[in-house]
Amino acid sequence: MILRYDRLAVELPKPKNPSPNDAAAIQELLGGKYGEMSTLMNYTFQSFNFRGVIGCGRSMT
Repeated sequence: MILRYDRLAVELPKPKNPSPNDAAAIQELLGGKYGEMSTLMNYTFQSFNFRGVIGCGRSMT
């Protein structure tokens, strides 16, 4: 189950001199432009990877 809060956990101060380069550096530290989505897709893909004695499509009983 996913519970979503539409507020920040910590209030951040506004930057005095905003810079696109600084924002890009912080974004890269957090996983890049598509970091969260690529991580989600990697975990999803790995969870569908069936490797076992039973194999895919056979009954587990």
